[in-house]
Amino acid sequence: MPFPLNDLMFMNPVYCLPAALFTCVLLSATAASLHAETAYSTPCGYIQTDLNAKTTGYLGLGVHPEALMQHTLEENNITVSGSKITITDPDVNFTDLMETDSAYVLELIFGDEAMALPLNRDAWKKPAPSWTANKITVDDKSAADLIKNSKPVSYVLRKARTLNDVLGGDNTFSLKSGTSGTADAVYISTSPSIQIPVYHSATENKWMRRGSRDDMGLLPVFNHEPLKIVRKAGNGVQAFVIGEVAQKHQRLQLSQESTLLHTGLPVPQTLLSTSLHTALPDPSSDVVYVPLTPGGPLEPCYYDSSSGQWKNRDTGENVSSTAVEGILNILSVTRLPAYTTVQTNTLPTPQ
Repeated sequence: MPFPLNDLMFMNPVYCLPAALFTCVLLSATAASLHAETAYSTPCGYIQTDLNAKTTGYLGLGVHPEALMQHTLEENNITVSGSKITITDPDVNFTDLMETDSAYVLELIFGDEAMALPLNRDAWKKPAPSWTANKITVDDKSAADLIKNSKPVSYVLRKARTLNDVLGGDNTFSLKSGTSGTADAVYISTSPSIQIPVYHSATENKWMRRGSRDDMGLLPVFNHEPLKIVRKAGNGVQAFVIGEVAQKHQRLQLSQESTLLHTGLPVPQTLLSTSLHTALPDPSSDVVYVPLTPGGPLEPCYYDSSSGQWKNRDTGENVSSTAVEGILNILSVTRLPAYTTVQTNTLPTPQ
């Protein structure tokens, strides 16, 4: 059965810090040079950060992707052998659910705490899937030692985002491009203890590492290993993190002009039920991109105040009552209030 992820603390498996504390530590070191607001609402939530650094400065950015699968774990469905942990779920076919060229995060839930374990970290270059049809195996000594004494009650599986997903293959948020010596540096983890600097190449228009021709934009960004961004200099940078919206009122920060907010909806919503038309200062000009068909492309929609309807900007169709599930993008052409509220409620089952 699906397992609700409410009121959980999130542990970094290396440092065993709750994520909320880890975020505070990450940001406190940069308070002098960074204006940032970070919202974090545990594994059933998101981190969305507005990054502003007018001069040389350090920025921290975490990623919290939506859950692909979440199930309870019977005690006999998790085993430990040395440093290897294996979970078995007879109700799930992991080979159908997961892709061999993608990385994932396995979260083990221990009551009110969670531990995140990377899977297939090097898939971008050398795939080594650690799952079969009904089993996932991960090698982590500290986690194995913990599980010997305390068994998790459930697990959550998340697909890791890539650097291209987070910052855009074309440098969506206008970090300073250039060479390894002149561009802003993004430090990304390649192991639990190692971070390497990458930069956006002005000539190649991709994320690169000094001395390598590889496309570093394919590297996975794990939710428990935040990116570190060191600015050379320049204007403010607005960055987003993909995540979930809790099934209650959720405040999403979106405070700069021409800012893109990218988040996820855990349950189907209609555009009217999100109440965005009451929160956006200029809903007729601000555009909300949503998949109007299940798994379909993101289509631009706007609120027509004269008719009180949400409409497809391209076709003029009334889409107010269309159920939307999955990704929600908001592109604001005006300066928004400090927070924009997206209201999410479970829709009634169609008769």
